Amino acid sequence: MDFQLTEEQVTVNDLARDIFARNGDPQRLFDIEAGPERFDRVLHRDLAESGALGLLVPEEHGGAGLTLGAVAGVFVEQGRTLGTVPLWETLVGGVLPLVRYGDAKQQSEWLPRVAAGDAVLTVAVDDLSDARPYGARVRARSGGAGVTLSGTAVGVRSAHLADAIIVPATDEEGTVGLYLVPTAGAGVRLDTFERTDRGLASDVHFEGSAAELLAEGPEDDRVDWLLRQVWIALSALQSGISQAAVRQAADYTSGREQFGVPIATFQAVAHQIANCHIDTEAMEVTYLNALWRETTERPSRAAVHVAKYWAGEAGDRVARTVQHVHGGMGADVTYPIHRYMLWTTQLANTAGSGAWHLQQLADLVDAGEQL
Repeated sequence: MDFQLTEEQVTVNDLARDIFARNGDPQRLFDIEAGPERFDRVLHRDLAESGALGLLVPEEHGGAGLTLGAVAGVFVEQGRTLGTVPLWETLVGGVLPLVRYGDAKQQSEWLPRVAAGDAVLTVAVDDLSDARPYGARVRARSGGAGVTLSGTAVGVRSAHLADAIIVPATDEEGTVGLYLVPTAGAGVRLDTFERTDRGLASDVHFEGSAAELLAEGPEDDRVDWLLRQVWIALSALQSGISQAAVRQAADYTSGREQFGVPIATFQAVAHQIANCHIDTEAMEVTYLNALWRETTERPSRAAVHVAKYWAGEAGDRVARTVQHVHGGMGADVTYPIHRYMLWTTQLANTAGSGAWHLQQLADLVDAGEQL
């Protein structure tokens, strides 16, 4: 693959870096985490006004009409500052399925609102079956009043903020499809709880809830396609988190002195930071490879699992090591380094753990899938 970023990617990355840097004050994040919503509305507004929320939205609906290949770097930049907005949930979990599978009415109703910052979307991807073809525990039923859903989608991120949720559900014939469910509709009930990263998620209970099937577009395995996009976005997000954590650890150990010299000059410290840097490089190259394969329609299923495996396993190693080399400061919850650990721990178990992705990879290789 060609690792050189395109002009379009560079422009998007620079835009995102500027927005997140302007809104990345650790004290502000601390205040948002103490609030009831866990949602940075100022950052969300800036993303909307800059056009970032519309990057994946087609031009006819008020967006830029870009692909995930051009936009994935935005999630890296979010990870570097831990921007508290449901970005991958809205853009990858919500916008991309609507663009690929939604009909004209669904797209015109939701996509302009997302681009303008007037709607938040999320996706239920943490309660699927363990192996391909992926099943869904939520059930869809068609009747005279249309399609309704019954069952529970567990751990839906930012559901308390979302205007609608993309829900994989199994119909009466056993087919798993993607359904759009407005959260304000009758029969939708949320049990909301705090996650490890101090964000909020909800077990969403559907009790005959009205839903719309996303029925247009290619006749492919829609859940498998959606999960690949989500895994790539999560790998990009973790890459940015780990890169920022290592940078902060390098700065800290270069300024912290013992015996009259920076502790970064001690082999025991320098080697650990060097190993972390190697891990971040591996995370970046595997995520970029998966992104390139997916967006150029090459075989990508194995590569996506490799990327998410590295994000989970190496991300955890980096987070623990970085916190360790901070010594006592690493245990101080008023010092920002611990937040990288919290976000990493949450992401490592979002949409499949590293061990689960390794098992999926083994099954694909055994079946002859190309790496």
